[in-house]
Amino acid sequence: MDDPVTIRVQTPPSATVTAVPYREILAHPEQFYQAADIVWVMMSSAMVFLMVPSLSLIYAALSNRSFAMTMFRLPLVTAALVSLEWVLWGYTLTFTNGDSISGWYGGETRANGFADVLARPIPVGNGDNPPLIPELLFVLYEGMFAAFTASVVCGGIVHRAKPIRFLVFITFWSILVYCPIARWTWYRKGWSNQLGVMDFAGGTPVHITSGTTVAAFAIFYDFEISGQNVFKYTWDMLCRIGKRIVHNVTVCFIVAVGCLRLPFVAMKCVEWKDVNWDDFPVDETPDSGLFQPYNNTYLVLGTAILWFGWAGFNGGSALGGNLRAVSAWLSTHVAASAGGVVGMAWQWNEKFWETVEEEGRDLTKMSDEDRYSELTVISFCDGAVAGLVAITPGSGYVPVWSAAIFGAVAATFVGLIKRESNVLLRHDKLHVFAIHAGAGLVGMCLTGLFADSVTIGLDGHSTLPNPDYSRGRRLGYQIADALAATGYTFTMTILILNFMKFSVFVLRYPLEKTFRLRDATGFLQPNGEPRIFVDDFQPTPPQRWRFDPILLQEVPQPASQPAAQPVTATTPNGAVVEP
Repeated sequence: MDDPVTIRVQTPPSATVTAVPYREILAHPEQFYQAADIVWVMMSSAMVFLMVPSLSLIYAALSNRSFAMTMFRLPLVTAALVSLEWVLWGYTLTFTNGDSISGWYGGETRANGFADVLARPIPVGNGDNPPLIPELLFVLYEGMFAAFTASVVCGGIVHRAKPIRFLVFITFWSILVYCPIARWTWYRKGWSNQLGVMDFAGGTPVHITSGTTVAAFAIFYDFEISGQNVFKYTWDMLCRIGKRIVHNVTVCFIVAVGCLRLPFVAMKCVEWKDVNWDDFPVDETPDSGLFQPYNNTYLVLGTAILWFGWAGFNGGSALGGNLRAVSAWLSTHVAASAGGVVGMAWQWNEKFWETVEEEGRDLTKMSDEDRYSELTVISFCDGAVAGLVAITPGSGYVPVWSAAIFGAVAATFVGLIKRESNVLLRHDKLHVFAIHAGAGLVGMCLTGLFADSVTIGLDGHSTLPNPDYSRGRRLGYQIADALAATGYTFTMTILILNFMKFSVFVLRYPLEKTFRLRDATGFLQPNGEPRIFVDDFQPTPPQRWRFDPILLQEVPQPASQPAAQPVTATTPNGAVVEP
């Protein structure tokens, strides 16, 4: 670290702090801003936007044929809607000064419609005398984050909501969920930012928030089709969680017992096939094995484009062309690579042991084709995305060598969470909660453990926030921020969904001829039985997951034509033969 290195010293540009009239900055912005920083952030913004169509490919690939086209177009439409909302009031609510005591929202009307956001200086980082970028550039970059976050949420409505309903939902969601969480994370006066929570590129406001929203969608739909009241459904959910805890404890005990048997196997030279590892129940869900991806080619292509765009997602968060951006970019690539390899190995290990247990074959006699035939690219892509999500909050805070740990731990944790979500979140078919919220939580925790002042200072001005904090205290604040976002997002999403449900009920049912006042107020059917009110948030029955809808209709013959007469044939001897 202290060894002398030969290098040519470049004379830095002068950086004199002075008061300048705003009209002078507007007249000559090139005198106050670095062109290299502007170019890099513009390129990063374009790369973040490219992540939206990559989500279209991934979601269309993982959906079945009957819903693939909807998932292909919905992320881009959602991004356009949220981008327009960002222009009108989103940026104002998130990043401008607010008049309220709590500071929950910004309130500078000059930013509404981008009326006056041209060249006002925005400081970069938290160091003394930081560099500045123009506000218009900052607005562009952060707007891409808002659009991408809303696009991630699209993965939770596969066969669960009509697109028009989802667009209405995402309009309320971006105001009530994304803007407050992004403000408390990145705005200099946000409570999380002031506590010293480190989130470089959106582990909490982007990934934990979107993943939790999809989990709320899944639970809301599951509650709707269950026909139970709130208390009964809550009790059933708690029972399911309890059974999963008991199941996992049992699995850990069996694995521990199996590990203790290994020395005896080595001493007695017992063959592997003779070792009894005991049996434990296999996870079964109502839809297990019935939902098949539509196109793995789209999945690989979408993941590759997403991987490329993530370089701008993390590297651009340095808000300048500096060595910290390079470190963030390289950490992103390393974490994705480690996550993809571990995810692939995880899937191979599961399929390998399942094959052995089911068929009872000897491990030493299995061919290479048998061992690797179950290897699937889906697990590789899931692991790579998990690594990308995990490194997002720490890419500008942790050294590059630790990025491999982020990817490996995230892929392993996501593999475990996907098992649980198959039981507890049966309607999250694309595993958005496991990949985004699960890996995001891993990334927030590991960022608190591996944050390094040297990496943070690579941009030349930033410093480690609250350097007097111990690693344990820093980790506690990181977890508190993630849990606060999870609880707030889940609560607000459920409230928005129920508000939309109630609005549909109020607007639709009074217009029906069979409407009765007691039915609307008491949710009762005419015979006195409780009404199970299901609106268009679940327009299709679960059978749509199993079969593609193919409608076969008979074409009636025109009435003017006579009915077709049977065809007969005559043999040489005069006999009539009917077909």
